[in-house]
Amino acid sequence: MSWHSGKRFRRIRSENVDELLNSTNANEQVRRILKESPPILSFRRLDETTFNFILQTNDKYFSCVFKLGQEQEFERRDGSKIKVIYQLVNDSVMKQTIKMPDGKTAYFTREFTEKETKMTVQLEGSDVIATIYYEVVE
Repeated sequence: MSWHSGKRFRRIRSENVDELLNSTNANEQVRRILKESPPILSFRRLDETTFNFILQTNDKYFSCVFKLGQEQEFERRDGSKIKVIYQLVNDSVMKQTIKMPDGKTAYFTREFTEKETKMTVQLEGSDVIATIYYEVVE
């Protein structure tokens, strides 16, 4: 429930991200961005099906508005284009399906609580699951 209140979450730790990246063709720029620019993110509900997602790093500010269940094209931090679909599972879980530039699909599941967010990431064709933890930024 807390995720749509506009709370901001900062990445604090992760598990298996290197292993996940090693199972893909992630280039060095993507790897560097993921390691050197820990993001702060937030979701804000605008109406029943429309949300605003904001991602901030030391050098970038990204904001997008999306509708649940509708595929949209976005530009990633490395400049590549992806297609994304967001779905709500319940008041505290949001799923995101991303079609990558190489044609593979990535699945992100975010579980929100009042004080933290846990995100799991799995890529099509890989058995590795990465987990990324965020805490509320006061």
